[in-house]
Amino acid sequence: MKKLHFLILLFLAASVTAQNLDVTPYSQNIMLADSLATPKEVVRQLAAYPSVSEPYEIPAYGLYKRYWDTNHLRSKLMEIPFSNDRLMLMLVQDANNPFVMPCQFDKVRLAYGETKNGGFHPGIDLRTEPQTLVKSCFDGVVRMARDYGDYGLTVVVRHYNGLETVYAHLDKLCVQPNQIVKAGQVIGQTGTSGNTKECLLHFETRFLNEYFDPELVIDFEEEDVLQNNMALMSRDFNILPLNEVGNWKPSVSAPKPKATAPASKPEVAQQPKQEANQETKPEMNTQMQKGTVDLDAMSPENSGMPTPQPKPQAQPQPQTANTKAVYHTVAAGENLYRISVKYNTTVDKIMKLNNLKNADKIIEGQKLRVK
Repeated sequence: MKKLHFLILLFLAASVTAQNLDVTPYSQNIMLADSLATPKEVVRQLAAYPSVSEPYEIPAYGLYKRYWDTNHLRSKLMEIPFSNDRLMLMLVQDANNPFVMPCQFDKVRLAYGETKNGGFHPGIDLRTEPQTLVKSCFDGVVRMARDYGDYGLTVVVRHYNGLETVYAHLDKLCVQPNQIVKAGQVIGQTGTSGNTKECLLHFETRFLNEYFDPELVIDFEEEDVLQNNMALMSRDFNILPLNEVGNWKPSVSAPKPKATAPASKPEVAQQPKQEANQETKPEMNTQMQKGTVDLDAMSPENSGMPTPQPKPQAQPQPQTANTKAVYHTVAAGENLYRISVKYNTTVDKIMKLNNLKNADKIIEGQKLRVK
């Protein structure tokens, strides 16, 4: 039975195919197009983690406009929802969403920011012993796990608050796209894949496809998160086109978009609406495993699944006697972020409705009003 299960997982890994995506001047895929055309053989040892089977199970999928790209780090420019130039993110909520260091390391090899030769380093390099285990920092779902040009073997995990963490230069992948992982679960091991000869882990933190300094999240000396509630400003992000910022090596210039941009839209997006109406759950699961689901093309009425609606421009109407209140009973492992995504609301609104002073102080079995 174990052998059959392992063979099934290997078949799913082999079924991952390339997704055709629009490449723009804002895409980090431009300079990677040639290297991705002939990918290296991926060393993969799959772990038996559960996988998401429906799009609404994807972390923060409404925040990301129902866009789930299993093949690229950044292929779509998205607007970061600042409020008075501040973005608040809750990182840890007691035992519901713990934090684990991504790996054991000797020292910080290269920090985030400008380099001595005028380039820009979008993450932090941690020097490690060969084949050091790499773990997911928080609970989440694997969005990408593949050989990715200069990054080498790379894993991207999206977490339930919308944060994404990137783990690059691995020599083995232990996960595949759409797999659910818990904080501390092994996703790979360090190596020298990509454009490095030294054994290290290149680690990035991103939000809505844009990178920012990982040391705003993690104290690498204390090996812990700086604080549970993190505030990001617009100046913390370096949102520029690839050919202005540089991706990894400043000496490499990106080719013009015309030379590498695909000629067609994603295949799924070109299907007529009547085909979307006939789509069954097993078919959608297969498409998700192949990395070809275009969630933008799926409307709520076609998918039959709860879909976050865009925020109305006008002020919301006050609660009336005709409007029924909606309540939710907290399950094991849930936090306010997950509950807010499930009901298409925000953490602040849930806290106001329940007079909560501390978002961390919810317990299993507690009944919360969500609308």
